[in-house]
Amino acid sequence: MWLLGTLGMLAIEISYLPQLLRLHRRKRADDISLFFPAMNLLGRLMAMTFALSTGAEVLGVGFLLGAVVRAIFLCQVVAYREPRKVASV
Repeated sequence: MWLLGTLGMLAIEISYLPQLLRLHRRKRADDISLFFPAMNLLGRLMAMTFALSTGAEVLGVGFLLGAVVRAIFLCQVVAYREPRKVASV
């Protein structure tokens, strides 16, 4: 069963790769909310902590991989967003 869990976790994390490549090519992320990757990363870190504290190392490693992928996604969104224009008075 650990193999099934590992393959499932890998499939989930690999699904983010096309989005990361697309953001890298476009160099624009104005249409992506910062809330989505930030909360996604926080959730992965919390799930990883829980998995490791309960002895589920396979899941913990998978969640760590997911946290790295989501951190990259969050960094791309921050880096590629257009600066907000401040209205002049």
